[in-house]
Amino acid sequence: MTTTPSLEALLRIGPFHSALRAAIRRRGLTLERLRSRLAHQQVAVALSTLSDWQQGRVRPVSPKSLKAVEVLEELLEVPPRSLLDLLERTGPSGWPDVVPGMMPGFDANDLEVLSRHDRVFVDADRRASRIESRVVVRARRDGVDRFHAHYFCDDSVESSQIRHEPVRNCRLGRSTWDATERLVVDELLFGRALGEGETWVVEFVAHDSTRLESIEYAHGVRCFLPQSLIEVHFDPAAPPVDPHVYLQDWEEQEPHRTIDLALDHTNSVHHFETDVSVNWVGIRWRWA
Repeated sequence: MTTTPSLEALLRIGPFHSALRAAIRRRGLTLERLRSRLAHQQVAVALSTLSDWQQGRVRPVSPKSLKAVEVLEELLEVPPRSLLDLLERTGPSGWPDVVPGMMPGFDANDLEVLSRHDRVFVDADRRASRIESRVVVRARRDGVDRFHAHYFCDDSVESSQIRHEPVRNCRLGRSTWDATERLVVDELLFGRALGEGETWVVEFVAHDSTRLESIEYAHGVRCFLPQSLIEVHFDPAAPPVDPHVYLQDWEEQEPHRTIDLALDHTNSVHHFETDVSVNWVGIRWRWA
């Protein structure tokens, strides 16, 4: 896994919620302590609001909220306007244009992911050559008619070797990749526009034709994911060693090992996580 950005890097590139969370963590403050210190500065912010800001559920946009962010910069001892500039440089999604040249709208935040269930199939050659995905989304506004499937490759993988196959409630639209970022993005078109608050279930398969051995699979969590389910099925001819769950934020140098897993009678492991606000939740393993 690549090294994750430091707080200083996050203050330059964002997103805002990750930079805010990293700054709070470095100061060693609880949200309640932070809320109290804001109150002493005559700035009233609810505990739930601070939580929503650092998890990316809500962005501060009102004059009152922006004033609170200005005071937060002082309390968190980050450079003046560092957090405010992140808000100004990004759109409603909270993400900067970190992958230039990708298709319009690929980083929009107009769909809320409610649940993601991925089934990863590792073959006898130790390759995760097939990943079946079922994603439940909800429209944040009227008119949303597509889901952008992202696939981040290992450093030595050619992005053009990855393709998404629509399975249910979608068809393939535009496809593109960025070789530098090792990122593949495919449009999955719903066939009709959703109304605000309407949900949709989309199913697709990612095919990886590379010949690399796989040692992990993870969900990248943009802001907040209520339900994450990852299943990894291993070929009986290639059982793994030491499968386990890990969590990692972008500002952290190393992942946190959280749960040891054991193969079941189908040579599989799985992990179900709720209310995910870290940037990565995944399963790792080794080969004997």
